[in-house]
Order: sequence, then C-alpha cells, then structure tokens
Amino acid sequence: MKNYVEVNGHQVIDLTPDYNRPLALVDLSVLNKLTKLLQKQDFGTIRHNHRESIMHAENLEQLVEISEDFISFHRTVNLINEIVSGDVNQIFTVEEESNML
Repeated sequence: MKNYVEVNGHQVIDLTPDYNRPLALVDLSVLNKLTKLLQKQDFGTIRHNHRESIMHAENLEQLVEISEDFISFHRTVNLINEIVSGDVNQIFTVEEESNML
C-alpha cells in the first residue's frame, strides 16, 4: 500500500490508515527520528499492554477510543515500515534532482 498525496506541488507519503481521525503532516526527517525512538516490543508485550489499557476503561466509549487508538497506531507503524524500506530514498532522490534543476 503506497499512497501519496500532493501538497503544494510536492509528493507526500500518506501513512494514514483512517481518514476519520485527526491528521497531521510531519516533516520526514522528524518522522524518521521518531520511528528510531520507538521501542521494539514482542507480540506478547504488545498484547499484554493493550489488555492492561482496556482493563482501565470505565465505559464503552473509553474502550472504543482505546481500541481505535491502538489499531490506528499499529496500522500506521506497519505503513511506515512498508514505506521506509525503499520508497523514501527514491522520493529524496527525485526531490534532490528537481531542486538542482
């Protein structure tokens, strides 16, 4: 899934799994730094932490919000992993070449 949107004449990587949530446009170098700061956790730890979060919900609305945040976060991380594997370098190369012209 490789989506791009155009912003002020530039191609921007779209890492948005759900357009029904608040969105932000972030500088790519900032995104790269943030992703490097993410802790690597195994599936068991992720599942346990999510279970802990849901157990603190006091009503259905909180439970849904916690679940939506969890899903959005992990879908976004998966998209970042997909894109960063090679497309980002291609985008920088294209932009650098167009800036040189």
